[in-house]
Amino acid sequence: MRVLVTGGSGFIGSSIYEAVLAKGMDVRALNRRRRGLAGEVCGDLVTEDARPFVAGVDVVIHAASRTSGSESELWTANVDATRNIVQAAAEQAIPLLYVSSTGVYGHSAGWFGDPASMKRSPSSPLSRARAAAEDIVLQTGGTVLRPHVVYGAGDSWVVPPLVELMRRADAWIGGPDIHVAAIDAKSLAAAVVGLLGKPTPSVMHAADTHPVPIRALVSPVFHSRGWELPTQSISVDTAYELVKSLGVSRNAVQMVGANSAMDSRPLWGIAHMAS
Repeated sequence: MRVLVTGGSGFIGSSIYEAVLAKGMDVRALNRRRRGLAGEVCGDLVTEDARPFVAGVDVVIHAASRTSGSESELWTANVDATRNIVQAAAEQAIPLLYVSSTGVYGHSAGWFGDPASMKRSPSSPLSRARAAAEDIVLQTGGTVLRPHVVYGAGDSWVVPPLVELMRRADAWIGGPDIHVAAIDAKSLAAAVVGLLGKPTPSVMHAADTHPVPIRALVSPVFHSRGWELPTQSISVDTAYELVKSLGVSRNAVQMVGANSAMDSRPLWGIAHMAS
């Protein structure tokens, strides 16, 4: 199987690239800048014709995204780029899987059940752009995967900022016993590879089978740096007041300071199914 991974040098995309490569598949990584990867293709999904990028591949895994910038920059990088790669893949009847986010729901805690019955209500420029990108994918019969918290090597968005906030407040956010719907980037990549060549629902959630303790995510960082873990806790609202001037949303704080759980059984059922 010949696989194109967009954003092959990014946090999630690089793990998917490595997982595809480990399976012995012919993998092509589409990056904006050369990273020295085997099978690497350099290009810009916003400004270039995407048809040469998808030529000769059997499946596209679209993991490229932009998570910061102005509203117009987020729209261009996430929506226009997605439209470009989706149209190119659709012209050649190439299946496409898009790695999105639960941010499209507009809330970041609680129960994430059957995505087919959950209403999207994106509340930020990034989540609105991702919801629009999802629509483009779904309109052509593609598959959308929605992880919640993704952690692991290369993470710069979840654990490092959380540790910084905990250090600033000298407190746990929400408490030391919070559990979240999370998945390691390598496990997510393995699940994505397990989906290839199999029929899938149009939208799936992606998380470990059981919620992950926040303590398990931050303790290794504290211990590796010789820091003591906090002995007190603050609420999500209090934590948000500490960081809102930095442009951090309340949803982002709640994501790591309130309990969440997810039904990801369809993902694992298909990923573990024999080909």
